[in-house]
Amino acid sequence: MTEHPAHQSPKEQATDPANGQFDLRLHMVSDWHVGTGGGDHGHVDRLVQRDEDGLPHVPAKTLVGIWRDACELAAHALDAGPTGAWHAWVDDLFGTQGQLRRGARPAAPRPARLAVDGALRMPGRVGALLRDRPLLRQAATFRKPGVAIDPRTGAAADDMFRIEEMARAGVALAGTAELRDLDLLDEEQRRAAIALLRCGARLVESIGGKRRRGAGRCRLELAGGLPEAELAVLTTRPSDPPPHRGSHVTATPAPAAGPGWEQATLLLRTRTPVLAYAQSQGNLVRGRDHLPGWILLPTVLGRLRGQAAALAIRGDLVVTAATPGRPVPRVFTTAKDDPAVIRANTLAEPSPEGTRAARSGYLDDIGGDALAVRQPEMAVRMHNTIQDDVQRPTEAIGGVYIYAALAPRQEFRAQVRVRTGVLPKGWARSLTGTWRVGRSAKDDYGLVQVTLADTGPVGRATGGPVAEGGTLRVWLQSDLLVRDARLRPSTSWDDAARALERALASAGARGVRLEPVRNGEAAVGVGRVDSWHRKWGLPRPTLLGIAAGSCLTFRVAEGTVPAAALRDAEAAGAGERTAEGFGQVLINDPLLSTPITHPSRPAEPAPDAPHRQPTAPLTPAEAGHEEVRLIERAAWRHALADAAESIAADPARRETIIPRGPTPTQLNAVRRLLPELDDEHVTDWLKRLTWPQDAIDRLALLLNDHDKVWDYLDLPQDELTVTREGNTALRAELHGEAVRTVLAACLVAHARDAALSRDENDDTSRKEQRS
Repeated sequence: MTEHPAHQSPKEQATDPANGQFDLRLHMVSDWHVGTGGGDHGHVDRLVQRDEDGLPHVPAKTLVGIWRDACELAAHALDAGPTGAWHAWVDDLFGTQGQLRRGARPAAPRPARLAVDGALRMPGRVGALLRDRPLLRQAATFRKPGVAIDPRTGAAADDMFRIEEMARAGVALAGTAELRDLDLLDEEQRRAAIALLRCGARLVESIGGKRRRGAGRCRLELAGGLPEAELAVLTTRPSDPPPHRGSHVTATPAPAAGPGWEQATLLLRTRTPVLAYAQSQGNLVRGRDHLPGWILLPTVLGRLRGQAAALAIRGDLVVTAATPGRPVPRVFTTAKDDPAVIRANTLAEPSPEGTRAARSGYLDDIGGDALAVRQPEMAVRMHNTIQDDVQRPTEAIGGVYIYAALAPRQEFRAQVRVRTGVLPKGWARSLTGTWRVGRSAKDDYGLVQVTLADTGPVGRATGGPVAEGGTLRVWLQSDLLVRDARLRPSTSWDDAARALERALASAGARGVRLEPVRNGEAAVGVGRVDSWHRKWGLPRPTLLGIAAGSCLTFRVAEGTVPAAALRDAEAAGAGERTAEGFGQVLINDPLLSTPITHPSRPAEPAPDAPHRQPTAPLTPAEAGHEEVRLIERAAWRHALADAAESIAADPARRETIIPRGPTPTQLNAVRRLLPELDDEHVTDWLKRLTWPQDAIDRLALLLNDHDKVWDYLDLPQDELTVTREGNTALRAELHGEAVRTVLAACLVAHARDAALSRDENDDTSRKEQRS
């Protein structure tokens, strides 16, 4: 079984001391609860957050918030007040908080230097081993009942009974973190940053909900790449953190070495949810269904360095959006009852009844000539902002909010295009690695693994020159931003035609004039981008344009468009802000003139295999062994209790353990054995019994044969154990508990049936006497 990178333990993920990477380990001393904010109606009022493997975890947002509070407490003590050099280091490590005071001039914001690589999870192979074992996953938590106390009466209040889900104590959750831009700090500054982080970690004592009632007691440890800070740093005033470094733009980038463009195709795999801000609806923040070029561009410029920023300003560098496929053309129609099925291309055939225009989604090639609509998967998570003085989420500072972001374990493709020769050879290799993009990229969101899929010159597989009187069918791959004659944002076809004319002129096709064709040859939508300035915490201007997937048809009224100009115009884009991925077009793509001959829908996911893929059991030397043994023990106890009740409920199976011969008084004597089941005590007790010999033999077999009780219980041990020695160790450890549980359940059931039988006999006797 292949383990997802985000689920690997810190020991399995390579840490780099030079880059400030280090490991985190959160030891949960007591039962803990990091909730989802909701419950399962009728069963559980408050549920624990679980990761993709179904196991409880601590989100990075929760850890960073608690850690920052602890560092602020340490800074207050070291600075002997609410301000000072150590408080400046808190802002440097965790970033300045975005709440602006009324009437106060806001200071320049600082991004966080500390970044946590997603949630803290069960270490090692625990997630992979428990992913398809529901009995073990369920045992990682338990349900705890509770009530609300009426302050007036001091008794339980009416209708206030609740059940809360709690994660088990004794586990150690693992994760990784890093200090970014560590090269900007000198040796003294590094020691100060590390010392403050370690002081804050020592002060972290609890996490999650119900902390005042004993839940969530924990211990946070930092290990790995960063050395122990010298204690002497804490006794002196540290030097101030360096100012935040902005992006550097080279004024005179190198000219292009030749005609055309070269490109690098990137494959982006989401390791954590990725939030590219789309809109806010109340306390719900919706993300986009792709990774826009404007959130990828800063990372690309940071990795290319040098002249990259100047090339983007000059229009010689373009970063396209990362999408799972090409946006569905709006000239396509889909079935009303199944939006995934493409029924017709209105540019090449009439649309049948029961269809509607496609407005969202991406083309999914499902084999042959068949196409379908694909929608990326979204993940919804709830968070909150805690107000320091009341230690609760309040509306004044944000309260409870929800993020709807791209789910992890999805693949997207993007292209970085530059004019030939403006960057040194091999520039594309610097783009690979782990990126942090989008909103909340310092904690639970934004981790993307980037690999290089393809490099080479930008070219067109099909398409020749278009002479005067010819037709240009333009398929927008991203939103097109254009302006009218008064420089206002526009969605007019005429303004789009002028933008395309300028793009063709820049590509070498000068003197070309285009006329829009409006007689059913187009399908246009309006796109809107509401972005957010993360550093200042303020909204940016709204970008209004023609939406991706729109299809426009133009007639070449004057001039001729060479094939090379079409190729370069597609590479450079049209309209405004092309470096950020806006204005990407395909011209005269053959798909727009091809009828839909094979309407179909994506294939359903293959059903789970009937047999689990074999995996190596967890050994004592591996990370996560202690956590799994704790979960296994709880799962075995739960399973043996259920199995004992099943035996007690079946008279035939119960009689193999508790025969009918002994009287109820004699059977009650068995309860004296339950507290102590050592072999010597059991043997002496059996010798003194005056039961029928058959009953003594059955009880002796259960008490003396250490394997017999497990034969009776018949537990699904393969579903309850993933450690190498788990079956043997747990059978020995839980033998006495299993015998006591089976005997107690059978004795209770036997006494209950005997009492019912007596009641029935008494009723029969009374009826006979009356008759």
